[in-house]
Amino acid sequence: MTVPDTETSPPAVCRLNGVSKAFGPTKALQDVSIEVREGEFLALIGENGAGKSTAMSILFGLLEPDEGGVEIMGRPRKMRSARDAIAAGLGMVHQHFMLYPDLTVLENIIVGQEDTGRSGRIALGEHRAAAQRILQEFDFSIDLDRKVADLPVDARQQVEIVKLLYRGASVVILDEPTAVLTPQESIALYKMLARLQAQGTSIVLITHKLDEVMDNADRILVLRRGRLVAERDAQATDKTELAELMVGSNIEIIAKRDATRPDVALSIRDLTVRRRQGKAALAEVSFDVRKGEIFGIAGVSGNGQKELVNALVGLEDAEGAVQLAGRDVLGLDVAARRALGLGYMAEDRMAMGLAQPATIAENLISGREGTTDFSSRGFLDKRRIRDFSRDLIARFDIRTPSERHRAAKLSGGNQQKVVVARELSARPAVLVIENPCWGVDVGAITFIHKQILELAEMGCAIVLVSSDLEELFALSDRVGVLCDGELTAIFERGELDAIAVGAAMSGQRKDTAA
Repeated sequence: MTVPDTETSPPAVCRLNGVSKAFGPTKALQDVSIEVREGEFLALIGENGAGKSTAMSILFGLLEPDEGGVEIMGRPRKMRSARDAIAAGLGMVHQHFMLYPDLTVLENIIVGQEDTGRSGRIALGEHRAAAQRILQEFDFSIDLDRKVADLPVDARQQVEIVKLLYRGASVVILDEPTAVLTPQESIALYKMLARLQAQGTSIVLITHKLDEVMDNADRILVLRRGRLVAERDAQATDKTELAELMVGSNIEIIAKRDATRPDVALSIRDLTVRRRQGKAALAEVSFDVRKGEIFGIAGVSGNGQKELVNALVGLEDAEGAVQLAGRDVLGLDVAARRALGLGYMAEDRMAMGLAQPATIAENLISGREGTTDFSSRGFLDKRRIRDFSRDLIARFDIRTPSERHRAAKLSGGNQQKVVVARELSARPAVLVIENPCWGVDVGAITFIHKQILELAEMGCAIVLVSSDLEELFALSDRVGVLCDGELTAIFERGELDAIAVGAAMSGQRKDTAA
């Protein structure tokens, strides 16, 4: 590991000193020291379970270290809670936003800052004026009186950042900030972070996206299996070296092969989802997916992708027709569609993809617990469930002490691996996938992509909804673009081009897109 030049480096505003942390037999951090320097953009990278989020959670007062401690401006500081960290000038935007959906934007910004003074009343006017100044400074067009539940994902993230700035954060920690953002939204975020950095704010980025690291970071720290294994100046490294440092070996290059067969596995005609006001959130969408084909769906967030997925898997009422295994399934519930061979890999693993309180084993057999694979005469076969779970844990490299470990205690990336393992191991005839690599490291991305391609080669028809154009281009045989609820373009694999697809995402029809 390179040694920082302390004589020329800016002073450290905060530091982890020799921190270790274990969760049962799992050593999440082992003697890790990390300093954050004044006004720098620091990237913290590593595989799932490498210890990135654990390290920042200790710095932010959410976890207590078993050994070691925290320094703020060169002095030891006991972080008993996030309140202590906030008081020390630290702010953190979590991968899963910490907002109150039923409160307004302004109410979320001032939560914990509601000093009533002598009057006993919250000075909402003063809070509003201060919040509005921050919005104007960073060109955020957010209605302070709008409920957070009604905001798109990128606006919610802006609320999180405004909340930190309102509290005077001099260090901003972001955990996978672009995991659910479109390319355009990601560009806007990093422009805003650059402005913050120019004002002297220190930025700490936890991410798996090496392009974003190389484009924005000054300094890069690599964690692997709980240890700090490398430090690099961003100008003196490249993505290949960083990827190899993260996983400890060379990254396999996955080749896409055309596995499309002539038989149609999924046929969608005039699929429409209406809102209460009668406006179509999804308007007369039609396309076919053949056996072995991966049909990608691109679009700016909120343009009908979610409605399309929900209508296909049975989570939302829809009009039109969806033919699966020769049968129109629109009138069937989720379980009946799954019984006909429809699989679903949800992007929201916290709410939809997993039963958080359940064990890993219970999640891996979810939906199949009543089959003869895992039960006999009305009783679960615990030995078969154990063996099946251990096999998937090994095959999908799920970092856990045991199949009996609760899903809620896994890192975000390992939770995603559980979802991927369950759905791919079921060998569905048709699989609907949403952002399969959300919050997943580069090694796991390669593995998941390989598994998806192998499933397609076995004849599975796949609908892949992703906000990552690079992922869509790598995996898809064709890509359809949704804009304002309409399917405005379909690109063959040979036509895939970021500028052309981006133009279609912004509303240009394919025949007029540049």
